[in-house]
Amino acid sequence: MKTIKTTETTKTFGKLASAAIAMVATAGVATTALGDEIRIGLIAATSGPAAFLGEAEKKAFDMRVEQLNATGGIAGHTIVPVFFDTEGNGTKAAQQFRRLAETDNVHVVIGPSTTGESMVIKPLAAELKLPTISMGGAGVIVDPIEHYMFKTPPTDNIVAAHIMEWVKSKGMGSIALLSSADGYGQAGAGAVKAAAEAAGIKVAIADEFGARDSDMTPQLLRVRSSDAEALIVWSVNPGPTIILRNAQSIGLKQPIINSYGAASQALIDQAGGAAEGSYVSSMRILAPQSLADDDPIREVVQKLAADYNEAFGENPPTFAAHSYDALNLIKAAVEKSGVVGREEITDAINSGVEFAGGNGYFRYSADNHNGLGADSQSMIMLTVKDGGFVLAD
Repeated sequence: MKTIKTTETTKTFGKLASAAIAMVATAGVATTALGDEIRIGLIAATSGPAAFLGEAEKKAFDMRVEQLNATGGIAGHTIVPVFFDTEGNGTKAAQQFRRLAETDNVHVVIGPSTTGESMVIKPLAAELKLPTISMGGAGVIVDPIEHYMFKTPPTDNIVAAHIMEWVKSKGMGSIALLSSADGYGQAGAGAVKAAAEAAGIKVAIADEFGARDSDMTPQLLRVRSSDAEALIVWSVNPGPTIILRNAQSIGLKQPIINSYGAASQALIDQAGGAAEGSYVSSMRILAPQSLADDDPIREVVQKLAADYNEAFGENPPTFAAHSYDALNLIKAAVEKSGVVGREEITDAINSGVEFAGGNGYFRYSADNHNGLGADSQSMIMLTVKDGGFVLAD
């Protein structure tokens, strides 16, 4: 199989794979492997407003499937992928999820891309008893725990605690918070407030903006006149880009720290000079060459970055690690159970699996369906300098 080189090739690969699996799918629930296959569903937003997430997730998924199949698949089982584009729509994601469970007869699903979609899928995973590995960010996806629902990105609680630790290390005692009025932003705002309280940091002002808003100047003027020493922005693009530009226009002096939802080269490309000097709490994939020799996930992160760059001619955004790690989680679970089946994969993860991934060092258990914690080497603080990300002091 040739290395995937373009987005168009990636989309074609997914369509062909979907057609092939539909032809060979059998009726009933997948509880054991058919022949030497393991059928893995992927639902990701490769179009629509969340496409910046899904496109990278789909590319990394296809790349990792190709790599695994080239070396014998997963425990000798060839991966047969089934892909659907959710367009970031929870209703569509639910319909596709049910089809994957009941018609395409997959063993496990990776996705969806966003928190909102994932919360629609969560009860369906329980109803259909289908192990599901979300790529959404918010902790509510796995808290409270649902037996069949897992995720690979760090939770908002982990990221918020990381930001507060960094803010406190700089001697700051108060912050402002701007968050988007959607599932990701609202969950993140709650996590930031809780982390700030735990760290003894005052939240001087907390405000929201609409996901489709094109000007956040009024909110920023309130931040500028407050006693906040730093501004935390919790949203995915385009919100962070607009805020950086608006902040430059009004001469905002407080440093701006973005959450991992904006950890992408696209932030710099779209904000231009307005991004200079801003910060982002990011997974390590944005700065792979900066990792110490004894970093426990250094080898995985650098390989993922190099492979993605070679396959697609660009550096991976943080979102690429979400599907990549999900496939490695499935691999670890099947290798542990020795059986390809929905219950066996679910039980293996719940009984405990661990591995080094792009998003951190994972330790899944019945009590941790994210597999990550404060000691997982997940987050680093980056700053924008000369049009690129570098480690912050």
